Amino acid sequence: MFVCIVLFGGHFALCARANFTETTSIESFLRDNFSNTNAGMVIALLDEHGAKIFKAGKLDNGTGQEVNADTLFEIGSITKTFTALLALDMQKRGELNLNDPVVKYLPPSVKVPSYSKQIILLNLAVQDSGLPFNATNFIGANDEEHYDSYTADRMYAFLSGYALKAPPGAQFQYSNVGMSLLGHALERISHTNFESLVLARICRPLHMTDTYVKLPPALKPRMAVGHDDKGKRAPDFALQVMAPAGALHSTVNDMLKYLAAEIGLTNSPLSPLMKDSQVIRHIDSPDFGKTAMPWVDQHVFNPPGTELLGHGGGTLGSTAFIGFDKLQRRGVVVLTNQRYCHAPSVGWTILQGLSLTKENFTQMVLEIAGIGAALGVDQQTQLLQITKVFPASPAFSAGLTNGILIQKINEQSTIGKTPDACAQLIRGPVGSKVRLEIINPTSNETNTVEITRQKFTTSNG
Repeated sequence: MFVCIVLFGGHFALCARANFTETTSIESFLRDNFSNTNAGMVIALLDEHGAKIFKAGKLDNGTGQEVNADTLFEIGSITKTFTALLALDMQKRGELNLNDPVVKYLPPSVKVPSYSKQIILLNLAVQDSGLPFNATNFIGANDEEHYDSYTADRMYAFLSGYALKAPPGAQFQYSNVGMSLLGHALERISHTNFESLVLARICRPLHMTDTYVKLPPALKPRMAVGHDDKGKRAPDFALQVMAPAGALHSTVNDMLKYLAAEIGLTNSPLSPLMKDSQVIRHIDSPDFGKTAMPWVDQHVFNPPGTELLGHGGGTLGSTAFIGFDKLQRRGVVVLTNQRYCHAPSVGWTILQGLSLTKENFTQMVLEIAGIGAALGVDQQTQLLQITKVFPASPAFSAGLTNGILIQKINEQSTIGKTPDACAQLIRGPVGSKVRLEIINPTSNETNTVEITRQKFTTSNG
């Protein structure tokens, strides 16, 4: 089932189909995987010809309703794109300077870690502050308690006791606590809460009427109940100081308005700021590829003539994705109230123009630069071991196979080194070479192979 819509004056109206070349697999994918479950998924495609929405499954909230473009979902870390956009907006208004040190906007008693230089607001927005993924002083019996009970005072205590391992700006590090700190600073500067900032400065200009942190009572019947990896019901987050990192709820219709503004199909005062937020700040992050503020490409394969960016989100019972092609000006929104089928993998696959299959539950096609081998440690010899060779990779072409032991990398012994440390030795620019001294454990033969690092495509499975 699908409904075609187009944005007009802040509202959606019926129109012709969106110009996406492959949609049959989306309909069958949703039908096969959500028709007989207690969860659902809504997928929306958007380009200059309009939008097209596919849906299947249930809200599981006691109403018996099926999901649609007005169903409310948790969008998780997609919230971070709103937080960064707010920072750009506040700079434009003269309320802050992104080069200001964050300590300027915190209580005098708070000590913010530094390493040769201070963390500035821009570091938090582009996620290169040096702060970790999560704070080290979470307290609670489970993830829900960890996140929901985390307060500003605990974040202050974490900051005062944490030591950076590199100067701010040195490298990208995806950070929930860093984005939470940015949002908290914005609250202190504006003397209002995060939700009020989002509603006033993003939702109202874009006519987004169903996006909130805390849902008004009138909207709760449209809220989908989340489900964990095993399909069991999961509670929503009730984040406090971490709200700027992942607390928003929204609908596909609202996210289409946000997406339309991001790719320039509609104009608003936010349009130039959105363009600024898409500027690439770091490349080749091991997990996130090219990164902007805070859009990423996750190393996904970009078909010729495309430039893809997106952001995923996940909570205890939902996954979400918004992504777009900057060159073709088209995008995808995927919202779902379950975790066993990953919205980001589905969204990236659609943006790449590939058919959805069962494997897209958890996989997407990546473009990787390197030799194409996964590494581990052989328990018997404690030597570095190849645990997987990716098809069509340089390692595959060189004849390497699973189980091969690596004794030296460019004449450096691997004994006593972790797989991560060895991976750093193997990494290098495309076109450069790496020499591996390998042992075949079956024949006990030792050989040296020279492999040229190249780009290749593979799934992340």
